[in-house]
Amino acid sequence: MARQRYCFMTMGNGAENRLQGRGEVLGARLETLYRVFNDRTYIRSDPIKYVYRFENPSERELVGLITSSLAFGRVTQIFNAMDRLLEIVRNEPLRYILALGHAPEEELLSFKYRFVTGRDVFRFFKAIQTVLREHGSLDGFARQHYWSGHLLGLAEAFIASFSDVHYLIPCSLQGSACKRLFMYLRWMVRSDNIDLGLWDFIDPSELVMPLDTHISRASEELGLTSRRTPSLAAALEVTESLREYSRDDPVKYDWGLSRQGIIANNFCGDRTLS
Repeated sequence: MARQRYCFMTMGNGAENRLQGRGEVLGARLETLYRVFNDRTYIRSDPIKYVYRFENPSERELVGLITSSLAFGRVTQIFNAMDRLLEIVRNEPLRYILALGHAPEEELLSFKYRFVTGRDVFRFFKAIQTVLREHGSLDGFARQHYWSGHLLGLAEAFIASFSDVHYLIPCSLQGSACKRLFMYLRWMVRSDNIDLGLWDFIDPSELVMPLDTHISRASEELGLTSRRTPSLAAALEVTESLREYSRDDPVKYDWGLSRQGIIANNFCGDRTLS
């Protein structure tokens, strides 16, 4: 970890050994969390479950983008919002978006999730429609705008293509940790029992940790970052620290680190998840 490497240079051998021992314990705990929660049983505790409802890769990419963009607030509230939105699009989001006209349907205008309105979603869908018409799929868009070693360039391309969308896509890489966008990229790039691995042209080692308030606090307590609030700089620092334990796939720990809190706060009565 960056912070620990700095301490190594300034401490005596005894302190260095103690610090190295703490790092080994943390690494073992992170690996245990990964092994325990890398289980499809836990998918139903997370918004990613909506992606698995669809078989077509293009539809999975699309549903992943929609779901991750709405992934703020309590998990159960996100579920309610996605259930309602899929009802509005008749469980055919790809067909619905490609057929969108110049004005939203009344049923879509009735949608509201916290401060996101149906008109916000309509603008979002129209931006997606433009991307799909120009690139054929979100995969095609990603391939066009990604070049090896420059994942942030792809993130910036997403932001630019959705610049007229209110809140659902971040306005800038500088304005926040871009947690939901980096979570979407995790879903698409990584491949295990949880993440789908649809975009295998991107190396998982390039992914950035999706950092929200809870993971930011945990990361500070674990010594993975010296920053107290979520930001792109903090997300990059946490990611770099996690490379110490998984150089080729540092973001693999995101799922396990977030799972216990999500289950405790939303599914405490579900014994199959405890």
